[in-house]
Amino acid sequence: MKKYYLLALSIFLVGNVIYGQNSLTFKRQVIVDSEGNGSGLKFTGINAATTTSTVTGKTLTLDAQGNVILAQVPAIPSGASIWTLTDTIATTTAAAAVIGSGVSIPTGNPYGLYVSKGILTQKVRVAVLGSTYWADYVFDKNYKLPSLKSVEKYIVQHKHLPDVPSSEDVTQNGIDFAEMQATLLRKIEELTLYTIALEKKVLALEKRKKK
Repeated sequence: MKKYYLLALSIFLVGNVIYGQNSLTFKRQVIVDSEGNGSGLKFTGINAATTTSTVTGKTLTLDAQGNVILAQVPAIPSGASIWTLTDTIATTTAAAAVIGSGVSIPTGNPYGLYVSKGILTQKVRVAVLGSTYWADYVFDKNYKLPSLKSVEKYIVQHKHLPDVPSSEDVTQNGIDFAEMQATLLRKIEELTLYTIALEKKVLALEKRKKK
């Protein structure tokens, strides 16, 4: 009789309640008011030492208002190491992630990731937008190959190759990897054309000498 009295009292205080043999279901929101240092909600069957699941699934978390919600999160694979946030800064104002210390994000922030100590990897693939960005246009018949005289004049005056950044520019602004690779390829292709032209002149001189 006492159990049914408590059940009726719960319906009056909380709302619609479905009481089963081994469970208690509330049809409306249940609010847990915290007092003291606890959160107000405690589990006795699990704790911080309980083994977690390694399967990608969903988890219960809290929103800004304290409501318990179901969220989709990736699980950590079994045996995988967990990254620590030591010396790692994630910035939202600059919309970039910084790994390491002593990194200053430039005004305008054109990049999404800054690494102070460099990156070690076995492979790097850089996507280039458009085939015109690559330097194969050097072999087009309409390409105007600079004369070696003009190249020499430029080197004497500026102390570096045309269209190649100077050491001061690299120190101040760094280099764009894909752009620099395309520039170096262009110089190699131009050098190849110079070599071919030189070989033709040598062969012509040898032919004249034989005559």
